Amino acid sequence: MVKTYICLHLTCMIRFLIMVFVLNAGLASGQTFSYPAIVSYGNQNTDFIPHNWTLLDSTKGDLNRDQRADLAFVIQYRDSVSIVKTENSYSDTVITQPRILVIAFYDSLKNQYKLIEQSNTFILNHDNPNMEEPFQKISISKGVLKIDFQIFMDMGGWEMSDNTYLFRYQDNEFVLIGADYNSTNRASGETEDRSYNFLTKKVRTSKGNISTKKQKTVWRTFQPDQLRTLKTFTQPFTWEVERDYYL
Repeated sequence: MVKTYICLHLTCMIRFLIMVFVLNAGLASGQTFSYPAIVSYGNQNTDFIPHNWTLLDSTKGDLNRDQRADLAFVIQYRDSVSIVKTENSYSDTVITQPRILVIAFYDSLKNQYKLIEQSNTFILNHDNPNMEEPFQKISISKGVLKIDFQIFMDMGGWEMSDNTYLFRYQDNEFVLIGADYNSTNRASGETEDRSYNFLTKKVRTSKGNISTKKQKTVWRTFQPDQLRTLKTFTQPFTWEVERDYYL
């Protein structure tokens, strides 16, 4: 079975994380920043980077199974901008550098890379001074795009977690096939790992404590409402995949 990964939080934690991270959902009308349209073709990843943007991370690998290496990379706006965020009745103005995920396939007919996907929302921004950098890296392995985050609050929370999402290109979409959430409470030492496979509809849950190597692991089936894609699952921590657990 393909190993898969997910990030899930209880309601109290997810409400906080959404408030911290969600950049575009429910933005107030005062937002003035506009994301650029990425060019359609380029010879390398730098050809896709707009003016005043910089490369944050990149990877290469075959994503569409044509035996040619494709591009996936994250770019970041050079300057900090002020954006108003609203979640439910709470609004806040944050200073951040917006980010974009770009995916381009190699086009053998043109001998260039062709833009396939642009996501202005999936890569978490570093917009909280009490939080360490949330974005870790992107990578490609066996045709699967892997996006890693880490949540670590210097103030305002004891929980730290490593979170990974796996996307595979099928039916002309990047489908979320799995994800993983590995959490540690720095106060109590309690750990919780959740690994979801959206293709087999199985989840593995393991709970333990850093003071011992013993873990209680349970496998079970679950019924997600549907497969999500980069277009329909646009932001981490916004999909209630199970009751009180958010992906």
